[in-house]
Amino acid sequence: MLCLLLTSCAKVGVTPKLTLSSEKVLDRGRVEMHGTGFTPKSIVKSHLRRPNETEFPALSFLTDDKGEFTHSINTELMLVGTHEVWVIDSTGVSSNVVKFEVIQGN
Repeated sequence: MLCLLLTSCAKVGVTPKLTLSSEKVLDRGRVEMHGTGFTPKSIVKSHLRRPNETEFPALSFLTDDKGEFTHSINTELMLVGTHEVWVIDSTGVSSNVVKFEVIQGN
């Protein structure tokens, strides 16, 4: 069977998906990102776009044996406004784009 030769067999028909712990976070806070449906035990690239349309350098993460990962995003040095994040699987498939808003604390 051809599927036995592919490293991403476990995710056939599964689209990589991101979820966030919150859609709004204080400028001195954290938002937790969780990814599912990625190729197991592989490197994925996370992309984060600022409200001014510029992008932070991509970060690499290693997925676990289920094709999942978690990452904590520190918002301390981020611009106030809406940020977008997406992750590209090792096969080149992109996850959904999720957004969170950094709001100024008192």
